[in-house]
Amino acid sequence: MKKYTVALLALTIVLILVSFCTLWFGDNIFQPILALTPLYFAIITGLMHYGVVKSFYKDPRTFVKNFLGITVGSLFLHLCVLFIWSLTHLQTAKIFILGFCICYVAYLVFETVALVLIVRNARQDNNKN
Repeated sequence: MKKYTVALLALTIVLILVSFCTLWFGDNIFQPILALTPLYFAIITGLMHYGVVKSFYKDPRTFVKNFLGITVGSLFLHLCVLFIWSLTHLQTAKIFILGFCICYVAYLVFETVALVLIVRNARQDNNKN
């Protein structure tokens, strides 16, 4: 879990720095809220990972069900955030949605790779025993 947390924080810092560079060197269309979007995703992804991994080690037979449930729940949360932002900030909705989707894909790939590595390592450990 320690390696995952360090990697998650590194990804978050990189994305925050990229968003600040875009704010600093970009046009006036960039929104400062996009600099905080990676922080939102880091929190949600960290909580998802904790729940899924805890579920996996508790009962591996229910891993798929729990993983899909948590993934659908987080996707619904992300869609609610996008919907509310789009309704309340019509002028900047396109830029926010674009930045939000980029962060979503980055954290989705990160979480998927981390879970694949955890499941693969657990299966290898079970095969050795």
